[in-house]
Amino acid sequence: MVWVRAIAGVLMLWCSAAWGTTLSWNSNNESDLAGYHVYRCTQLPCTRTSGTASSLATLGTATSFDIGTPAVTQHYFITAYDFANNESAGSGVATFTPVGSTPPAAPPAISASPTSLSFKATQGGANPATQSISVSNLGGGTASWSVSHDATWLGHTPNTNAGTGTVTISITIGTMTAGTYSGQVTVWPAGANPVTVPVTFTVVTAPVPPAIGASPTSLSFTATKGGAAPATKNLNISNTGGGTLNWTASDNATWLTLSRASGTGNGVVTVSAVAGAAAVGTYNGSITLSVVGGSSVTLPVTLTVVATAPGPPPITPPLGASATPPSPGGLTINFMN
Repeated sequence: MVWVRAIAGVLMLWCSAAWGTTLSWNSNNESDLAGYHVYRCTQLPCTRTSGTASSLATLGTATSFDIGTPAVTQHYFITAYDFANNESAGSGVATFTPVGSTPPAAPPAISASPTSLSFKATQGGANPATQSISVSNLGGGTASWSVSHDATWLGHTPNTNAGTGTVTISITIGTMTAGTYSGQVTVWPAGANPVTVPVTFTVVTAPVPPAIGASPTSLSFTATKGGAAPATKNLNISNTGGGTLNWTASDNATWLTLSRASGTGNGVVTVSAVAGAAAVGTYNGSITLSVVGGSSVTLPVTLTVVATAPGPPPITPPLGASATPPSPGGLTINFMN
């Protein structure tokens, strides 16, 4: 038997020509049904846990019970039990009003929608957007109610209201670490059972942003005035962070040329330096690599223009040898006729 399921279909007949005194209900068709318990209360709320219910009868599988003719208003509900004496939740409440009495108004019955709330935010980030709980009275009378919550990161407004209304729920993330947190908001109606709305708050770790890595971290070129351009050099770009790296490359010197201005992920930029008619001297420039959502990187670039191309290094004689070529000495050359 599904013991958490309440029994439905309780019918009360009043005691007079129009009223009867028999309590009846729909039968439970589960195979392990042993019978029913009948409970009576003198006031509302009337439940097994309200402290106002007393056991009136324990029955077999009959689906009706004669309550007699009580002199005062009484409230009744039933439960089902199996052969192991497991007991179900209670049915709806039926009320008996004596002849000549005015039937009491139905008690308030608060409803909250939605029945649960879920929030999500990034650690160290902004608070999530507020959400609302709609409160209404499905019973009789006018239900005044108050609201409470059980977690420091939860907030609500207003604190009290009556009848139909809306409760706004807010979250304050503060310094909360990554994880899933549980709390609840409870609506407390006067003279009726409270309604609890579970609240789940998930804090996720902030994603690691992309970051540019460049190798080498500086470049230098040497050119001869009026001569050919120096050999190109490669600049290697990599993502040293997380996510997807979308980068751009730019320079600040007329004598610098880059093979590409942007890319995604790892890549190579070929760097060219053209001295042209530049005078002898040293020229400084830079290449800037920028990334969406991250910090840029600037690499220094140096171009040195020299007057002539450097020649081979001088030959140094072995230690102890003379740098002057040997003379012929006393060598005599004779010519024959």
